[in-house]
Amino acid sequence: MKTPQEVPARPVLHLLFTLLALTGCQEPGQGLNRQPDTRPAFEPLVAMETGPVYHVLDGYDPIWMERVREGIETARAYWGSYGPTHVWIAGSYEGAEIDPAAKRAFVEEYCGSCTFPNGMRLEDCAGYVESRFLDVAERDESEAYLSYLQDTTPPRADLVFINIHKWFFETDPVPDPTLRGIHEYTHVFQSSFGSTPTWMMEGGAVFAEAWLPVQLGWRGLHGVMERCMESARRVTDPSMSIADMEDVDSAPGKTIEYYRELAYDRGAWAVAFMIHTSPTRRVSALRDEFYPSVTELGWEAALSRFVGMQDKQEFYAAFESFMGWPLEEQLTLLDDLKD
Repeated sequence: MKTPQEVPARPVLHLLFTLLALTGCQEPGQGLNRQPDTRPAFEPLVAMETGPVYHVLDGYDPIWMERVREGIETARAYWGSYGPTHVWIAGSYEGAEIDPAAKRAFVEEYCGSCTFPNGMRLEDCAGYVESRFLDVAERDESEAYLSYLQDTTPPRADLVFINIHKWFFETDPVPDPTLRGIHEYTHVFQSSFGSTPTWMMEGGAVFAEAWLPVQLGWRGLHGVMERCMESARRVTDPSMSIADMEDVDSAPGKTIEYYRELAYDRGAWAVAFMIHTSPTRRVSALRDEFYPSVTELGWEAALSRFVGMQDKQEFYAAFESFMGWPLEEQLTLLDDLKD
């Protein structure tokens, strides 16, 4: 099933650098399955009026595509339209074997959507789809991530969602698959302007999960960000900070064990702190001012200019001081933010 969407494009996209997987501040007890992924430098995507193309495995309830689509289109309406982007949704209930005809159709749809370089055979693509999508679904595992395909013509972003029904809970004010859509499409936007640190990538996507639903009246901001802070405070070693999560692949020592708490949860608060420290305190300034300046200046100089500080070290020191505030005072910072 293919369904392109349309919204006005925002300014031209430049360098695409990194891709990372999944998720934000969850209710206690909800499992997380992250697969951070990095690739060599590659060509940028382009700003475009047409939106993502949606694909769903035959036999997997289309409601899950609609849940994801709601999140992606919410994020795209806010951040702007970039691509080409394809969205792949597959699943198997309780690890049941997927119908062979549905498998074949999904493989053909995926492999037929790409123009591969010389030397890649169709059977290579088929094997990739089987192992990376269908086998995962039949193992009853859940995944959500952005994958950048640099060997296709043209390069493109794939947003992949597998067995996302397992993340749905009736009591959630916003369905988790919808939040996953917001998170992953935010990565498409972020990656369109150049290299940024892991904490900013993941923290920014988590903050988007928190902020955008508030603008639509779906839920409140304080409760979500309070859960982020509770998770962020699980890091009790004073030697660990978001500065250790500029590049997850080179994170020092035991820091990687606190990937979620530092990159996602503390990162979300670092992005909120960035916005609050900026002159306008507007979230939209990330979209309209900060990210375009990343292309122009690089992320470190862009951060310094955005928050009015000398360098990233001054920002890190100010943020670590903020992390020592009482929770009640930290939450009041959110009330000063504007769209």
